[in-house]
Amino acid sequence: MKKIPDTTPAYDLTDSRFWDEQDLRTEVERVFHLCAECRLCVKFCGSFPKLFDAIDSYCTEEEFAEVDSTKLKPEDVDEVVDLCFQCKLCNINCPYTPGDHGWAIDFPRLMARAKAQHVKKHGVSFTDRMLGSPDLVGKLGSATAPMANWGNENRVHRLFMQGALGIHKDKKLPPFAWKTFASRFRSARHQPEAEPVARVAYFATCFVNYNEPGIGMDTLEVMARNRVDVALAYQECCGMPSWHNGDMDKAKAQAQRNVDFLTPFVAEGRTIVATNPTCSLTLRDEYPRLLGTQAARDVAEHTTDPTAFLASLHAEGKLNRDFKTGPGKIAYHQPCHLRAQRLGNKTSALLSLLPDTEVTMIQACSGHDGTWAMKRENFEASMRWGRQAFRGMEGAEAEVACSDCPLAAIQIEQATGKHPLNPLQILARSYRGEDNWDS
Repeated sequence: MKKIPDTTPAYDLTDSRFWDEQDLRTEVERVFHLCAECRLCVKFCGSFPKLFDAIDSYCTEEEFAEVDSTKLKPEDVDEVVDLCFQCKLCNINCPYTPGDHGWAIDFPRLMARAKAQHVKKHGVSFTDRMLGSPDLVGKLGSATAPMANWGNENRVHRLFMQGALGIHKDKKLPPFAWKTFASRFRSARHQPEAEPVARVAYFATCFVNYNEPGIGMDTLEVMARNRVDVALAYQECCGMPSWHNGDMDKAKAQAQRNVDFLTPFVAEGRTIVATNPTCSLTLRDEYPRLLGTQAARDVAEHTTDPTAFLASLHAEGKLNRDFKTGPGKIAYHQPCHLRAQRLGNKTSALLSLLPDTEVTMIQACSGHDGTWAMKRENFEASMRWGRQAFRGMEGAEAEVACSDCPLAAIQIEQATGKHPLNPLQILARSYRGEDNWDS
């Protein structure tokens, strides 16, 4: 094995070495060497099979047992980087992640750093620029919802989108809502009649705002039934699409604007609640690394997932347990980006409180991972990498499917024909006493 490094790897944008090409190459060789000796993560994505095949191809029969990552060509590294879709499962399972041992591997952030350097040198592609602007797309889509939704389903138009925008013609896309969540929020009940037990700032996410505001409305109802005061705290996308595509300048600017916007809510003592686990992960893990400021760390410290927040109320004896109905068997998909936050199995525990309800948890990647699965070159691979999740959801033979991630829900629906509900939708229906559990 190689010598333990004397310094922490430059995985943060605030590190002056982040843009140093030679430093990156040294780190790539170090990490790839360890990964090729371990090979624990071969099943998670295409990056690892490609990495191991490339390293093995440079070995002679006599030296096959030796690992030499220095022989990798730049094009080999580029392909490994392109195949990473940032599910984080390797980081969850890696025995060499930062700790007392000193190896300090963070494979997803190494891939992000390599992609960032590539973008810095070659620029952002049109497809990535477009997919990195979900608010612009959302505003246009919502303003023209009937036409936009027709276009998303029309075969001829989808062929045009594939050629012009790089979005695969067969990828199921979410519909646009004619009335955004932000506009609905103004007329919704979001302040409890009695003294609130807690106060939250709801980072509704671009998906809830433009595509599925019903999730947001059910979230407001659940919070109201638990005497939680809710302030709308959504201004723009968290920046993960830009970060994932290597556009660090844009991601940093989005992070700064969001931190500036969210800081007053933190000062008021509110907990920031974000619907999509990818968004909460970005606020919690990436903002401090992008900005390196105390304000970013404060926002990160006060951000959580809706079910984790409700679980904290339950732990304090403050959760409203007046659930009237239960769906029976639930097949619950736990998103990778929720697992990456190491918050525990809060969603499964909450759903288990419903009457006559049994929860089967599926811990497998759906293969969607932000905008990665939407791209022409990635869609078919995304469906392959999601097979374990799809089989698990179907094999559970449950009445209701559920996932905290709205994008994973789309991927699962594409594969199985059944759209998973968000856990807050299930909780809201139980509070209302509904027996209809269709999506």
